[in-house]
Amino acid sequence: MRVLIVDDEPLARDLLLEHLKANPEVEVVGAASSGREALVFIRSHRPDVLLLDIEMPGMNGFALVESLQADDHMPLVIFVTAFDRYAVDAFDKNAVDYILKPVDGARLQKALLRARGRLLDGSKAKLLRAITAVGQQPGREALSVAEALDSYSDAVGRLPVRQGDSVQLLELDDIEWVDAAGDYMCVHAGGETYILRCTMKQLSDRLSLGPFARIHRSTLVNLNKIQEITPLSKGECLLHLGNDTRLKVSRNYRSAIQHLLV
Repeated sequence: MRVLIVDDEPLARDLLLEHLKANPEVEVVGAASSGREALVFIRSHRPDVLLLDIEMPGMNGFALVESLQADDHMPLVIFVTAFDRYAVDAFDKNAVDYILKPVDGARLQKALLRARGRLLDGSKAKLLRAITAVGQQPGREALSVAEALDSYSDAVGRLPVRQGDSVQLLELDDIEWVDAAGDYMCVHAGGETYILRCTMKQLSDRLSLGPFARIHRSTLVNLNKIQEITPLSKGECLLHLGNDTRLKVSRNYRSAIQHLLV
C-alpha cells in the first residue's frame, strides 16, 4: 500500500513517518509540505493513500481533494489534523478516516487497515468488471488473464486465475513457481496448476509485488519456497522446493539468487 504524507509541519511529517515504519504493508512513497506540491506528486506517482492535513497555506487539504476528484486516479484519504471541527466535511468527501493530532500509533494503524480493505474491495470490483466485459465480447469464450491483470493493477498481493467457470484470487505468497508453456503460463500453488493466457513479461511484472525471481528464460520461483540449493557445473545450480520440486537455475540467471548463496 503506497502512502503519501501531506503536512506543512516538518515535525508532523516525521512523526507520521515513524509510525508508518511499524507497518510492513506500507510503502511511504513521499512527503509533501503543501497541497500544490502534493497535487503534482500524486498525478505523477499515483499513491494509494494520502495522510492529509487540512489547514495548510495556499491549497488546503479540502481544496486538494476537490482538485483530484476529476482525475482518473483518486487516492484514498485519511485526514490527520489538530482540529475536530472539520470531521463532518471530511466524511462528506468520502474520507476513509479522520485522526486527531497528536497521532496515536494504534489509531493510525486501524485507519490504514480500513484503507487496505477499501483497496482490496475496489480491486475485486475492477477485476469483476473486466471479466464481465471480456465475457460479453462476441467470440470470446475465456478470460484473457493479460487483460484481467491490466484491469487489476491496483490489487494488493493477489493474482486472478481461472478455475473451471470461476475466477479465483490467488495469494502471491501461495505461488511456488511458474513456468512457460508456449503462449501460456503454468502457475503452481498448493499442489494445483493454474493455466494463464499471458506472456512471461506480463506475469513477471505482476509478480514483482512478491518475492519472485526469474531463474530461467521460462521459469520464475518464489524465493521463500526454496529449502535447499545444490551447486552444479558450469555455474548452474538446483533449487529444492518443499514439495520435492527441483528447478534448475541457468547460468545467465544465477545473479537472481546470488544473495542466497552468501
